[in-house]
This record gives sequence, structure tokens and C-alpha cells, in this order.
Amino acid sequence: MNIRISGGQFKGFKLNNKKSPDLRPTMESVRLAIFSILDSKFNGISNQAVFLDLYSGTGIMGTEALSRGADKAIFIEKNRSYCNKIKENLKKLNLLNRAEILCGSVFANLSKINNQVTHIFMDPPYIFNDYKKVLYEIENNNILNNNGIIIIEMRNKSADTFIEHNHYNSYCRQKGDTKIFFLNNNMEKYESNLSG
Repeated sequence: MNIRISGGQFKGFKLNNKKSPDLRPTMESVRLAIFSILDSKFNGISNQAVFLDLYSGTGIMGTEALSRGADKAIFIEKNRSYCNKIKENLKKLNLLNRAEILCGSVFANLSKINNQVTHIFMDPPYIFNDYKKVLYEIENNNILNNNGIIIIEMRNKSADTFIEHNHYNSYCRQKGDTKIFFLNNNMEKYESNLSG
């Protein structure tokens, strides 16, 4: 399974991953939408950005953030073979010095993050009901900086329950059967951008 980076320095590079029923990488059209919204509404990915890719799978989101100029990407993935493949792909791009790969569960590894990150991306498995718990752990470990953005990709069926159970200010966009939430505690900072 080859997944193409959709933008930035390594646009067009294909990440080499073995096919697996457990791997469900973010579609290219959804990635393009996410990074376009970050650029137009949330000041984009700067060269000081630290991008945290939760439930990394193929690592495409964190790798793409690096391609688009992020200073660092942190990957959390519990499957050891997926972690090795992320490392292999980053090595091919000479990006290992800007990456940290934490192999294990999200809940076991959030407390190990020393950086205050600017962007957190979360696209957990289809059957997942722990959004609130993950958000709590992010807050409890003081991981996200004050103006940071949490991006959550989820299927429409999960979205209604999620909306009812989070206290963040949110901005939502839909792409096919996927909803993309952008969460922030200081959404008023971006209010003029979001009204457009």
C-alpha cells in the first residue's frame, strides 16, 4: 500500500506500507482539506510547529506536517511493525532528526511528551468511545500550548455524541462521510478567519 504525501517539500513521495485490515490512513482528499483549513483559518504549519500524531498508523499525517514545514512531529502508535515502518519511511526522507516515535498506547505515552505541541491530530479506530478521556489526558499533561489546535477526524455516526461531550470551542467541516473537528480554548483569536 503506497500513500502519497499531498503537499510541501516531499509532495508526491509515496510512503511504503504493507496492506492491513487494521490500517485506515486518512484519505488524501481529507488531508488536503485539513491542511488547507489550517492554512486559511489557523495560521497554518509554521517552522516552529510541533505536530503530535495520535494513533499514527502509517504516520502519514505527522510526515505530511514535516513535509509542510513543521519543526518536529511526534508519533504515537501501539503496533510495533507500524512504528518500524514509520521510522523506515522517515529515514528515507532524512527526517528522523525531526521526529520522535513512541511505540505503545496513547494513554501510556501522553505523559512522556516533554514538548508543548502546537497541533494534535487524532484519527482513532472506527470503534472508539474514549475521545473525552484522550482530551482529559491532553489537558492533564499540559501538552497543548495556549493557541494550539486539536484536529479530530471521525465518521459522522460518532460526531453527535462527541459534540455533546467536549468543552472546547470547535470549528467543524465535513468531507464526504467524514467530519473534521478543530478544537481550541482560544478560538476567539481566530474568529475573523472563521467567519469567512
